[in-house]
Amino acid sequence: MRGRILFSTVPVFLAIVLLVPALPAQASPPRPGAKWTFLVYMDGDNNLERYITTDIETELAVPGSNADVHVVVIADRIPGYDNGRGNWTTTKLFYVTPGMQATAENALADWGERSMGDPQTLVDFVQWAKSNYPAQHYALILWDHGWGWRPYQSMWDETNNDTLDQEEIVAAMSVLGPLDVIGYNACEQQMIEVQTTWRSYTTAMAASQEDVGWNGFEYNQVLAALQANPDMTGEQLAVELARSMTDWTVSAVRLNSAWDTLLTAVDEWSIALLGGLHTYRAAYDQAYKFTRGMADPTNKDLYDAAAEIKARVNDPLIQAKSQAVMDALAGVVMYEWHTGKYKDAHGIGIFWPKTKSDLDEPSSPQNDFEYYKTLLFAQRTHWDEFIGAYADR
Repeated sequence: MRGRILFSTVPVFLAIVLLVPALPAQASPPRPGAKWTFLVYMDGDNNLERYITTDIETELAVPGSNADVHVVVIADRIPGYDNGRGNWTTTKLFYVTPGMQATAENALADWGERSMGDPQTLVDFVQWAKSNYPAQHYALILWDHGWGWRPYQSMWDETNNDTLDQEEIVAAMSVLGPLDVIGYNACEQQMIEVQTTWRSYTTAMAASQEDVGWNGFEYNQVLAALQANPDMTGEQLAVELARSMTDWTVSAVRLNSAWDTLLTAVDEWSIALLGGLHTYRAAYDQAYKFTRGMADPTNKDLYDAAAEIKARVNDPLIQAKSQAVMDALAGVVMYEWHTGKYKDAHGIGIFWPKTKSDLDEPSSPQNDFEYYKTLLFAQRTHWDEFIGAYADR
């Protein structure tokens, strides 16, 4: 359901958005502090619109909120679908109570037409929720289409022809400050490139390496577990989120000092691979061929890539650096599940193109690889230098 979406009519720009915190009116005096506020950013201003009311009513509202867990939703829809709940199309805010119906009358606030691809909308929503429904801990779910780190592909708002890209997430989170958990109900987000975006702002991340099907996270299951044990840590909640998703692949990853060790290992591996490229290109090609890919074949499993290179490259340094990546990755993946088809999936993906044509998605209105080089991951490792040289044949 929350798959990739390709389009080519978005204006071309890349800039860090400077945000001035907005002050939306409170719907009511703040509720007493809970243990958790569970935030869901539901971008249905596209062809996922019909699933907004379904997910609210059949999953989020099954347990709903209680004294320990606030469930707060922002939902934006597009004209064209009415399931008996009224064809409301503006951006509405809900405090989800047990058995609640997702009607306009049950919304606490209506913000009119907002772009869900605008980082200011994300800032306003989280600030509004924290003001009205304070808690000791916060989890944020991003619900929509997605395609890893790629620009113009995630949190797609059709009305405003806008998406929420990696640098915009950084801009928003620099205003909002840290959250305990980030979860993606969107495709191919559990990549090291996306994790690097979130490293400074959360302790754990739950997402899929692969596309996400119609079900995604089973919120009723997750919220029931959280209400039964509201003293969960962020890492524990990320694992609960991952356990609830049974489409193709899913994992829960800790983003802490152990993850920093993984990033360093990938950087050192990248340098070793680049140094051996002239000698071992043919072996790299064989490793690429046998490394587990996803619906996007350039989205490779990071652990499997290191394992295949270690097995096929007869160089002690490259073998040692490959093993270091595997060891570090095993230290941050708290939970991983996959169907039999994905037996070589280990929980974290990485962009590994083979040819020049793989460097850029033709549907994108800008060069994807030029954008890739601006990512925090590319700035902090030599992986972009390696894949640029490897794909230049």
